[in-house]
Amino acid sequence: MERYSDKDFAIFAERIKSEYALAKEELRLLRDQVNELSETMSQNFGADMGEDSSSVSSLELLNEQVLRKRDHVQALQNAMLRIKNKVYGTCSVTGKLIDRQRLEAVPTTTKSVEGMRLEASGQLDITAQDIARRAVERREGPNKIISKIKKPPPPPRKAQPKKRKKPGRKPRRPVEEDDDLI
Repeated sequence: MERYSDKDFAIFAERIKSEYALAKEELRLLRDQVNELSETMSQNFGADMGEDSSSVSSLELLNEQVLRKRDHVQALQNAMLRIKNKVYGTCSVTGKLIDRQRLEAVPTTTKSVEGMRLEASGQLDITAQDIARRAVERREGPNKIISKIKKPPPPPRKAQPKKRKKPGRKPRRPVEEDDDLI
């Protein structure tokens, strides 16, 4: 499987660490704003309905921003973990290297543009693990690889006895009677 060099990983790690520190600070500020707004709302709630609805919508907006920022912080932590495991920059769909420009634009990405297109189009039938396994099989030969998971054989089909028609008369059709009610 292709991967970036240790020097590249160090450059990516520095970039992610700086973004992580900035995101953590922004998250702290947003949480402080939520706490401050919650306190002011509890003190003056009910005085003016227009102001109350405005405060509630502002609080909802801030909470959404906190959730988004928290997800971003988590994604940055995951990216650092991928760097530590030396799989950062490898597409989770195709198994190929993600373009450096894409990683600089979106350092938390796990998919290349090609991988995203494949996934979005529904043409994706194999994963990066399948690609990696096939690469290993090509290097070592298919006979040296023993699959850990073996599919059980399908259950045997039960033979259905054929129904034979008895020789003889055809069944009678019921006679429809005309009901003249008029």
